[in-house]
Amino acid sequence: MIWQKRALFALHKALEDFEHNENWGFAIEQSKYQNRWFEEAQVHQSLSQWRDSLSPDKVDTWFLNYSLPENFGTQRLGIIMAGNVPLVGFHDVIVGVISGYYVFAKTSSDDTILPKMWLAEAAKIDPIWSERVEVVEQLRNLDVAIATGSNNSAKYFASFFKSIPHLIRNNRNSVAILDGNETESDFIALGHDVFDYFGLGCRNVTHLMLPVGYDFTPLFQCWDEHFDWIRNHNKYANNYEYHRALLLMNLDPHIDTGYLIAKEKPELYAPVGMLNYSFYDSVDGVALKLVEWGDSVQCTVSQLSLNNAMNFGSTQCTQLHDFADGVDTLQWLIENRKS
Repeated sequence: MIWQKRALFALHKALEDFEHNENWGFAIEQSKYQNRWFEEAQVHQSLSQWRDSLSPDKVDTWFLNYSLPENFGTQRLGIIMAGNVPLVGFHDVIVGVISGYYVFAKTSSDDTILPKMWLAEAAKIDPIWSERVEVVEQLRNLDVAIATGSNNSAKYFASFFKSIPHLIRNNRNSVAILDGNETESDFIALGHDVFDYFGLGCRNVTHLMLPVGYDFTPLFQCWDEHFDWIRNHNKYANNYEYHRALLLMNLDPHIDTGYLIAKEKPELYAPVGMLNYSFYDSVDGVALKLVEWGDSVQCTVSQLSLNNAMNFGSTQCTQLHDFADGVDTLQWLIENRKS
């Protein structure tokens, strides 16, 4: 476990003072030109969260749950990373390295600069990040694979990697269940679940479940004060205006806040700039709906007593033990090691 702790210490150290590091500053600026969703504030949020989650005390606590290998293996792990949120696929790289694999990472074309930058900075402290990880254009001769993509690409990945152990992730979204007793601080926290990273992540809330007769006024008044800045982002505004135009053309009822469209609709998924909502008359009904949505739900946010419910404002505050799709990737990789 000593070399694993040293490796994660290097990752943490590489982020220690990123706000004042010229190399990081240049990389963050370049990433914005590569992906216009990657505003400086969004990248800083991601890096700050990673720095927090990799603090030595949290790493020590996390490692207590595993029997980590004492030596390096020879197996080759291929990772296809997503690019909707800054560094969203880096967790797979981390668990691949500390479980002893050679990692071959195919970054998203929307997020190539930040992963390479982090690996380069960490390799200055511990060479494991250059010796055991390679960023590649194509994945070949793999023993194990992890791939993240859309529902359509997930089918292709499953077929492509069918002869080796693989984890395939596809589209998921998150839901918030309100009971009408929320405070202003709850509304602000929920706003982060909805608007952080412009709503592009699978952990972003895209559907509100509300008690029958719910009054939107306090919620939207609060968001008007704290989140209407989002209308100034060009790509977000274009999405909002596009869906608004479609609804107006079709005379489709909706609520328009000037930066967000809320529509009564049973679907979990809502596109950027929109938020679906539905009404419930009992907690049992909520539980049944969550069962119906099943694996399409990434996070459930609520003050109600529901299975795996999270606090408002916590969906993007991920820690090392928050595995995508609820699958313990580190344990899975350990179990699939052969050498």
